[in-house]
Amino acid sequence: MQKKLNINKTIITVIVLNIIQIMTILGVVLYNYFNENLMNFQEKFNNGELIIYVLIILGVINSFFVIKDISSLNEHNIEYSMLKDTLGQLENLNKTLRGQRHDFMNHLQVVYSLMEMEEYAEATGYIEKVFTDIQRINKVLKTSKPAVNALLQAKIDYGEKRGIKTEILVTSSLEDLLVPAWEFCRVLGNIIDNAIYALQEKGENKIIKIELFEDLKTYRFRIKNNGPKICQEWINRIFDAGVTTKGEKGEGMGLSIVKDILIKYEGDIEIFSDNEVTIFEGWVPR
Repeated sequence: MQKKLNINKTIITVIVLNIIQIMTILGVVLYNYFNENLMNFQEKFNNGELIIYVLIILGVINSFFVIKDISSLNEHNIEYSMLKDTLGQLENLNKTLRGQRHDFMNHLQVVYSLMEMEEYAEATGYIEKVFTDIQRINKVLKTSKPAVNALLQAKIDYGEKRGIKTEILVTSSLEDLLVPAWEFCRVLGNIIDNAIYALQEKGENKIIKIELFEDLKTYRFRIKNNGPKICQEWINRIFDAGVTTKGEKGEGMGLSIVKDILIKYEGDIEIFSDNEVTIFEGWVPR
């Protein structure tokens, strides 16, 4: 059985190994410094001082590479987690598509039988239900990024279980999107999750609308929900790390991550909110 990747254990191992390395160097330095057979006191002092300076420099350099390695490991851990989630979402989307294909002949047979029985109204209603299901899937298959398609389908299903209607409007294939698909999924996923949370206390008519589109210079997304208004005070701080409107349930990192990713690829995001709708609109250059 293949072992699961545990980045936290790897990071701890790297830290421990580097501490052992530094302690070993320090031990050698102290041994040479206090060994009376090597040189006289003055020479020991001067050379010991030099070695200590060298040790400090080596320690700083070593610490820099340790921090860099830990940061890289953490980033790979996030990417690994996102890719794992994406594979699960792709598998579910694939199952849905296979199920639709498998049921296609059955649907034709039902419609044919209803037509033969001259049950035209029943046949129309049946076709409408099947078409709605097929159309729902087709809406999320319009980009060239399978991970994005799978994420959108997963969020539609997640929202439906909570009584939320999700509308998808995709007019761009995102063909040359600079943002890696797994990071773009983090952007969309965090905002959609926030929208779902904002609608949880709303009674009926809960709607999220997701738009992916482009213009001559940018790829853009717009995510709307008809939840409660976000006051201007929160809007001014909502992308700051640690700021959350979810109370104890939130960590305040989701929208901060969104902002950081978009800025990294020279994009940005804006928010508008009133009593009718809250809109997050972001973009990255083409």
